[in-house]
This record gives sequence, C-alpha cells and structure tokens, in this order.
Amino acid sequence: MMNNTGLNNKYQLENFLEKDGNALAKKEALEVVKNLGLKYNPFYIYGESGSGKTHLLQAIGNKVLEKNPEKRIKYISAENLLENELEIQKIRGEELDLLLVDDIQVLGEKDDMIQEKIFNLFNSFFGRKTQIVLSGNSEPDQLKNVQSRLIVRFKWGMIACLTSLEDE
Repeated sequence: MMNNTGLNNKYQLENFLEKDGNALAKKEALEVVKNLGLKYNPFYIYGESGSGKTHLLQAIGNKVLEKNPEKRIKYISAENLLENELEIQKIRGEELDLLLVDDIQVLGEKDDMIQEKIFNLFNSFFGRKTQIVLSGNSEPDQLKNVQSRLIVRFKWGMIACLTSLEDE
C-alpha cells in the first residue's frame, strides 16, 4: 500500500532477501537510517534488474518512518521525477529529510537542461543535509550520457552493489 511518501509498505528491511553479496548493502542501509543526512550521503545502490534495488531503497524509507514518523520522505522513480519540469520544481520546494530516487540511469536519456535541474536539485538537498538515496542499473562511472559532474556527486557518499540470485 502506498502513502503520500510514495513508499510501498511491503518493502521492509526485515524481509529484504539478504544474500551473501547483499549483506554489506543492508548493513550500510541501516547506517543511513541511523545517521540520516550525516553518513553515506548520498547512498547509491546499483545492480541488475531483480537484484532488490527498489526493495532496499523503499525499505530504507519505511524504516526511517517506523523509527521517526515525523520525518518527511519522498520516494519517486527517476522517470516520474524527470517527466516534467513542474515535478522537479515541486520536489525542490519540499522540505524533505529523505529523498529516494529509483532508476537514476534514465537521466542519460534526458537533455542537458534536465540534467542541469537535477544537478541543482541534488546540490540544494545535499546542502540542507537531506539524505539522498539513489538506485541505478550500474555503478555511477558506467552511467551512459550522464554529465560527469552528476556522476562525481553520486560518488560522494557510499556505493553499494546488489547481486542477483543467479550470481550466487
């Protein structure tokens, strides 16, 4: 069930499939929850389709809400965020504690003007110590057609790789 945060309650850290290759990522996710905006900011999760990126991303948000129901959280897919300029402006105007953006690789399909707006959004939230958690299908350096200054920012915090069941 979704609420105004965009989170689905079925995604919890307790039911995240913790395979050998994902134990560190789960541990880092718990650190993000405990140290919101202060440690591992941004937190960048990557892996193949089906590796659990969306689950872990949303589980972070759900755990933060469980511990601190007053926290302001927004989960959004990058596609929905980048759909139009109004959505970017709306998100930028929100006073969030945690911003979760799924499938950030779609940035590479957008023009420089949109990437500029995401760059400014990132800087604004980072400067306010808003925790940023991103997911993508590859590590930041491998994102295609994404401006290098965005890639540099995605690497400022912690990067976690998730492995799929087939990899174990």
